[in-house]
Amino acid sequence: MQSSRVFTKFDCERISSVSASYTVKDPCEKENLNMLLEQISRAKPVDQRKIKSNIVTINSRFILRDLGTGMKEEFYLVLPKDADPKQNRISVFSSLGSRILGSSTGTVIKGSKSPNQYLSIENITYQPEASGDYHL
Repeated sequence: MQSSRVFTKFDCERISSVSASYTVKDPCEKENLNMLLEQISRAKPVDQRKIKSNIVTINSRFILRDLGTGMKEEFYLVLPKDADPKQNRISVFSSLGSRILGSSTGTVIKGSKSPNQYLSIENITYQPEASGDYHL
């Protein structure tokens, strides 16, 4: 279900830096963070100027479609300090965020609302790198 993921060097550096001083809120978040750090340590990060526009990076906006209900919703993938579930700003250290980072459009991931929920990354409506916003 989860295809191979692609990370930018910049995202890897930010995650490593933030995680070093981040206080984990609960055991699930700790597990998500450890999984993400492990994947990043095994990855071959690409330069942010060379990342394909169909890959979710930090500060991307994207549409998820629930495969069970067909409902679509736009989300933002952000660093923990910018997370706000009420505004669909999900932390890269959350269960959903840690699985979406580096994934491409069309990827299906397991949702977090129920054991049988599956979500498809329908579209990326904004990716900083594709827009030339390399500082975000």
